[in-house]
Formats: sequence, C-alpha cells, structure tokens
Amino acid sequence: MESSEQPQPYYPSYTSCERCQRRKIKCDKRQPCSKCYKANVECKRKGSGEKQRPATKAYVQALEAQVASLELFLQKLAVADDTQRGELLSEYHGNSEFIKESTVPKQNDSTLSNNGQLAFARTRAGHLRKLRAKNASQFYGGTSLFQIQESKESITTTGALNIVESTTTGFFSEPDVCAKESPENPRHLNFEYGPQHEIPRQLLTIFFKQQYPYNMCVYREYFLRDYDALKGPYYSEVLLYAICSMAALASENQELQSKSTLFSAHAQSLLYQSLDSPDLTVLQALLLLGQREIGQGNGSKGWLFCGMAFRLTHEMGLHLDPNNWDDSTQPSVDIEVLRRVYWAAFIVDKQLSLYFGRPPALYPHESDVRNTIRIPYPPEWQKLLDTYIAKGISADAFEDGIALVGSLTYQVELCKIFHNMISKLYQNRSATSDPTIMATKTQQVHVSLVGWLSSLPGKLHWNQWTVGQVPPYILHLHMLFHTAMIILHRPPRHYLEEPGIATSEDVEICYESLRALIRLMKTYSRYYHYRSLPFDFIHTLSTAAGVILMKRYLEKAPMDDTEISKSLHVVLEAMDGVMNTWPFVSKIKMCVMQAMESQTVSTPQTDPIFHLGLDLDLSTMPDPFLFLGDTGVGFGDTDLGFLVTDDALATTFTWDEMQPGFAGSSIQDLQERN
Repeated sequence: MESSEQPQPYYPSYTSCERCQRRKIKCDKRQPCSKCYKANVECKRKGSGEKQRPATKAYVQALEAQVASLELFLQKLAVADDTQRGELLSEYHGNSEFIKESTVPKQNDSTLSNNGQLAFARTRAGHLRKLRAKNASQFYGGTSLFQIQESKESITTTGALNIVESTTTGFFSEPDVCAKESPENPRHLNFEYGPQHEIPRQLLTIFFKQQYPYNMCVYREYFLRDYDALKGPYYSEVLLYAICSMAALASENQELQSKSTLFSAHAQSLLYQSLDSPDLTVLQALLLLGQREIGQGNGSKGWLFCGMAFRLTHEMGLHLDPNNWDDSTQPSVDIEVLRRVYWAAFIVDKQLSLYFGRPPALYPHESDVRNTIRIPYPPEWQKLLDTYIAKGISADAFEDGIALVGSLTYQVELCKIFHNMISKLYQNRSATSDPTIMATKTQQVHVSLVGWLSSLPGKLHWNQWTVGQVPPYILHLHMLFHTAMIILHRPPRHYLEEPGIATSEDVEICYESLRALIRLMKTYSRYYHYRSLPFDFIHTLSTAAGVILMKRYLEKAPMDDTEISKSLHVVLEAMDGVMNTWPFVSKIKMCVMQAMESQTVSTPQTDPIFHLGLDLDLSTMPDPFLFLGDTGVGFGDTDLGFLVTDDALATTFTWDEMQPGFAGSSIQDLQERN
C-alpha cells in the first residue's frame, strides 16, 4: 500500500529527470519528481530543466553562410602572393572571434622576474579608494601616480587589487566638500516640490510601474527603502529629481508632463554641486538625465552627461567585479547593486553608439563584471510596495521568475554583440580593408545575433503566434534585436542601383525584420502606451521608416501601395504616441512625410536614420542610408542567410495573466484604475 505522505513542495519542469530516463520509466516532470522523492535520491536534470528547442533554420543557415565566407577567404588566400597573403592573414587574425589564445610556454627559472609572475602582478595592480563620508569609491590602476604605500595600516591586501581607506592626510585624503544632503542638511529648501511632496511620490509610482524595466540603473527596492528614510547609500535628491523628470514624460496627465523640465533643471543644479565628490547616485542620475536630454533633442548635452557617467564607472572601479577586491565587509546587496549599475551603463553606451554612430566608451574586454542576479528583498519591501507603487500586490509580483532580471541579462549579451558590430564593422573604416574580410566579419556578427535569438529562454520568447499579454520589456527586447538586424544588413545608397539588389538576401533580411517590427508595435499598442518606451525607440522607428522608404524605391511602388501604406501607418502612429515624451521624433516624422509625398519614385533624398532632423531643407539633406557607412563591401556569392522569423520562432508560448501592478501596466488596467 502506498504511503499517504504528501511529497515536498515541487517546481514544474519540462523535461524528465536523468534517473527516469535511465530507467526508461515515465517521469511526472516535477522537481523533484515523485519517483526520486519516494526513493529518497537526488533528482537531476540536464541543462536548465526547460525543454530544449532544436536549432532554428535561420541559425543553421547563418552557420552555413559563415562556412561559405571562410571558403571564399581561403580561395582568395590560395591565389595571393606572399605580400598579399601576409596582409590578409594579419588583418583577419586581428579581428577574428575564433582565434584561440596562444599558450604560454612554461619557464624553467623559478624566480619572479623570469617566470612572468612579477610582470603579471604589476599590470594587474590597482587600488580602490573607499570614501568614508559617502557611498563612493575611486579606482587607481597600476600606472597611476598613487602607488606609494604610506603604511601597512593604510593598505590591506591579499592579492593584486587593494582596498584603500581614505584618510585625513596624504595621497588618499578625503576632500573637504559639502556633505551629502540629509534631513539635517537639505538642498531642497528653495524648491517647491520637496522629496516627500505628493507630486514626486506620484511620479515615482509612474516610473517604477512603467519605466523601471528600461532604466534598471536604479535598484528599485533599496532606493525606495532609503527614500522612505530620506537617507542611505542608494538615495539622493539629485537621483530622485532625475527620476521625476523621466517619469513626468511618461505621464498621461499633461500638468504632470509639463513639470519634466522643472524637475530636470533642479536635478541638474544639484548635479553640478555634486561633481566635486560624486557617488553612485550621481552616476545613476547622469544616465537618466543624459537619455532624457537626447530624447528632447539636446543631443550634445545628453551625450556629455552620459559620457560623464561612463567615465565615473571607471573612476569608481565598476568595470571590475566587486569580488576582485579584498573587502569582506561589503554586503552582498552592495555587490549586486554595483554590478547592475555597471551593466545598465554598458547598455546605455551601446544604445548611444548605435543612435549617433559613434565609438563606444565601455569595452567588454576591459571588464570582468559578472551577470546581475536577483537578490532578496529588504524586510520592509511589502510596506514600501503598498506605499509607493501599488496596494494589494504580492511582494514578488514585479520580479516573478526569470522575465525581468533575465531580460536585463540577455539585453547585456545583445549589447555585447552590438559592440562587436560597431567596433569591427563601423568604427574601423580602413580604406584598404579587404571586401572578403569585411564579409566574414559581417557574417560573424550575423551568426552571433541569430544565435542570441535562438538561445532565449521560453519566458523571453516572442513570435507572431504568441498568445496572451507579453510583458512590455520583452517586446522591447525583440525590437532592439530586429533594429540591429536591419542596421547590419541595410545596403548603402549607391548599392540601390546595383542589379539584383532588390532580391538580395541582405534586403530580404531587412524586410523580414521590418515585418517583425510592425507586428511588435501592433502587439505593444494593443496593451500598452508607447510613451513608456525609452529613447532608443526613436532609433527603432527611424530604422523601420528607412526600410519602408527603401522598399518603396526598390519596388517602384506608388505612395498608396497597400503594404507600404499599412506599414507606414503603424510607424507614424507610434511616432505620434511618443511625440510628447520624445519630441525629437517629430523631426524624423516630418522627413518621412516629405519623402513619401514626393510624386516620383526616385532615389530618396533623405534618410531619417542619418538625418535626425538637423535641417529640413530637402535639397541639402544627406544621401539616404549613409547611417551604415559606405564600406564598399561586395558579398559576391557569400550567403548571408535568411532571417526566417516565423520558422526561427516556430514554438507557441502562452503567457500567464499579468499582475495588475506589473511594470508596464496595460491600457485596460490603467482605465480601470482611473
């Protein structure tokens, strides 16, 4: 007779456990399964426990195309003379992602100088200065002038990277600057909206409900904890008012929306007072204010703000994982916050590089920061949730499962691919670059993108057959992917006249991604408001509009062509949806409308991607499609592979009903609450 004892709490799985597979018996796919639980043995599964999807057709085609491009390179190498062969190999070796690190031969001499240990330690040496008065640090590398050890007590070390406590004298003395604001030393006395005023509290609710998934440089739970007390390492007035300036842009209340400029100006006034001795909250505020200024059309100012933030990541040592430092007293929460701030800055850096077509500031090879993870909520989280975000919501409603933190992690991985695309294809514009080499580099980036899409876990997947309400940040994640695919494959202007370009695989990939973007926008607008999306949505809209104009030109289609007009309607509707949030999009819309209203289908004279509204005189506008640069790369017979979206995402996923207080609340939820 079977025991009536109930099994312990379990978690659902999608695959059978190894023991049941080995014994060839049916597994109930629980974790642990009933068979293993009854036998009192460990229940193990291969991989993540999620059913593994087969390799997609797009990924297989991308790998085949990469092999083809390598074959072309070898053929060219075979017929080259010694000089040309050396140049080809040198250029390819310096850029290939597949060249393995050479092994270093062992040295027989055991001395430090001869075996390389001293040289290695010298290059890895560094100091992290911890400021006592505030939550801040300053990093000094091995070449810095601060390499004098004043005393054994001032520098403690068990390895190459040291923690240096600030002192009152010497190299590491702390500057005498104004203390950080506190209830005893407020900076808001002359500002009409104090930190606990009703207006900032309303805007905090908007930010954390609608915009937080796109601005995770702020660690929500611990910021609210310190905001509630008006003191702590994760709160400052400059960060509070920077958040308010962003949140006001997403408000449907015009009165609140109009206060964005006021809050931004006040945050900037506090910012300039904080630059003498910046802390982590200053870096976070710079990221938010910089993105806001760019979306408002103040590109230079926003670029400078974000550039200051990127510089601070190096000054504070955020590019080095906190575990590198000999600081056993640092709480795990602090470690995770530092990691998340770095990766948030890394994402913004790649967004700006793509947006402006400029070199990035943060390089992956300079960093060893680990992926961010979800950490325990503070004890008072339920109270903070009820007070500042939404009442009656469970404490884990905002980060239930893999979706939110997982989307950040996978966006970081996507941005690493963006970095390779920028640095290997568009940053290095050598006129002597061999077309075959460039084609190979392009194919490598293409394979990386398609591989990234194939590796997404089930909770981050989306396709045209996905049913239910998908979280907004997942739709945004796929928008970023398809925007990058278009940027990678969109042909330059002079190639539009080439025979067969209209039916080329590059153009077909652009069309596939355009169709995916149109579906994503339709899905997003069904449940959410466009005004909650970050400023990089401007780039997505501009990219989609550019492909529509290219399609109209290549197909010699009239303005009222059904497919083109429907696609354009979706894009223009989205532009209208973000017009009040990101006014800069109005200039792009004007360029698109003027191009579409032209009666003759000729080579377009504007490119909304490149032009960005700097001058609306059509006769002086730059040539279209110059945003991607004029590489002059001819791919010849190289097969770049189709991005077959429907085939690549052939699995159907059903989303659970979303919580009413979930980040990015749906239109229906907002209407019910109002």
